[in-house]
Amino acid sequence: MTVRRLGSLALALALAVLVAVPALEAVSPAKEASAQPYLKLGLAHADSIPNLDGTEPIFILVLGDNYRKGIEESHLTDAIHIIGINPAKNTASIVGIPRDSYVEMPGQGKGKINEAYEYGGSDLAIATVEELTGIKMDYYMVAGFEGFKALVSELGGILVNVPYDIESSEAKINFKKGKQVMSGKEALEFTRARYGVPNGDFSRSENQGLFLVSMLAQMEKSYKKDPSTIFRWFASGMRNVETDVPYDQIIQLGFTATQIPASKVESQVTPGGIDTIDGASVVVLGSAANKMFKKMANDGII
Repeated sequence: MTVRRLGSLALALALAVLVAVPALEAVSPAKEASAQPYLKLGLAHADSIPNLDGTEPIFILVLGDNYRKGIEESHLTDAIHIIGINPAKNTASIVGIPRDSYVEMPGQGKGKINEAYEYGGSDLAIATVEELTGIKMDYYMVAGFEGFKALVSELGGILVNVPYDIESSEAKINFKKGKQVMSGKEALEFTRARYGVPNGDFSRSENQGLFLVSMLAQMEKSYKKDPSTIFRWFASGMRNVETDVPYDQIIQLGFTATQIPASKVESQVTPGGIDTIDGASVVVLGSAANKMFKKMANDGII
C-alpha cells in the first residue's frame, strides 16, 4: 500500500484528524517508530473502511510518541487518548488512558500500555487498546514532539485556560492559572507535565484532554468568524501529517468536525489505582474503567 500526500480539513488534533502528506511507502512496525518525525494519521484496520454515514460512532486512537533523537531514544507513548465521535448527536468524547496502566499486550505479555507502540508500532498499540477497552478503532494518529510543536506554532498558538499553577524546577516549567496563548514549545511542556500537578500521570492525561478541547474550541471560533480560515488548518495539515486514509474520508471527517461544538466534547481520564508490580509503579484499571469503556463503545459518549 502507498501512503499519499493529501490535503485535509481539521478536527484540529483535538479530534485527531488534521491531515495531508507526501507519497512514501508503507513501513513495517519496526521502522514505523524510528521513522516517525511528525504527525501520522492512518486507518486502524487496513481491511476495514469505517462507516461515515453518521449512523455509527467513529473512534480514533491518538498517541503521543516521546522519541527525541539523542535524548529519548525509545518510542514510549506519553499520551494515549480515545476520541469517540457521535455524528448523529454532534457530540464527541475524549478518554485519556494513563500511560502507566498495566495491561495485556497481545502476543507480548503484560506491561505498561505506553510500551505497546515501542514493541510493535501502531499495530500493537491499536490491538492493546482494543483488547483493553472492547472498542474497535477506526483511525489512529501518532504525534511526535516536533510535529506537534510545528502544528501549534503554525496555527499561531492555542488559547488554553490553565486550571491551576504548574511549576516544576525539574522540568523547568512555570504556568500560571488562567487563560494564555501557548506556543508549540509551551504546549508540549504543558501536555507533558507530570510534576507540579495534583495527581501526576492522571493530571497529565487530564491536561492533554483539555488541550485537545482547546484546539477544537479555537478552530470552532475561527471557523464561525471566517469560514475561509479552515484553509489555514488545511495548510498546516499538508505540511505536518502523513496518512494512508482515502481523500474522501478525510474530507468527510473534516466536515463532521465542523459540526461538533467544543461545548459538546466531554473529556475524562480513565479511573484507576496505583500499585507496584515487579518493582515498578503502575496504574491498575478496574471496574469503573470497564464501565466507562463499555459506555463509550455503545455510542461514543461517556
